[in-house]
Amino acid sequence: NYPLSPEKVRVVHPGCDAGIYFPNGDDPLVRQEDPYCLYVGNLLPHKNLLRLLDALAILRRRRPCRLIIRGEGRPAYVQAVGERVETLGLTGAVAFVGYTGERVLRDLYVHAACLVLPSLGEGFGLPVLEAMACGTPVVTANTSSLPEVAGDAALTVDPNDAIVLADAMHRVLTDRELREELRRRGLARAALFGWRRAAEQMSQLLDEADGRKPSP
Repeated sequence: NYPLSPEKVRVVHPGCDAGIYFPNGDDPLVRQEDPYCLYVGNLLPHKNLLRLLDALAILRRRRPCRLIIRGEGRPAYVQAVGERVETLGLTGAVAFVGYTGERVLRDLYVHAACLVLPSLGEGFGLPVLEAMACGTPVVTANTSSLPEVAGDAALTVDPNDAIVLADAMHRVLTDRELREELRRRGLARAALFGWRRAAEQMSQLLDEADGRKPSP
């Protein structure tokens, strides 16, 4: 901890590049008989992937759905995730994709039924904004920084409850009106987080710290 009073702390959020992450014009569920949910991030314990797999198993009792996991992580945890996939009988329903370039990642976002990020803790949660910028509905945790990033543009749930998580994923898969509303709100939300805005805020803070008046 640093001996600073709260009123002296300013937050400058990272940005999301709209030139890289942008939507397609259609709903992917209209064309997909076997849709997929998408997880983007490291494979580490705080990402809560074991519970996400539990939720997927519950969801698949109600509706066909796959999960694509994009990322890499610690070998021991990757092994635990693979073992949970086998234990739950999800071998044919879960695909692992390593780190990819931005173009491939954008394609994964725009064709996904939703992004699911059930982390137990996040410093920010950039995949939430990237998915929203692509017009992809988001289901995420109601903990740490994620509600601040998502605002009212995502379904936020208790990440410790696999049943609640599965219910949220099911809602997105089956309720077209909800998907359209999340898409609309997500695009508007992502537009608030640009790198230009972040740079301007940082420049203003540096000017203030140096005792200069901010430029008009």
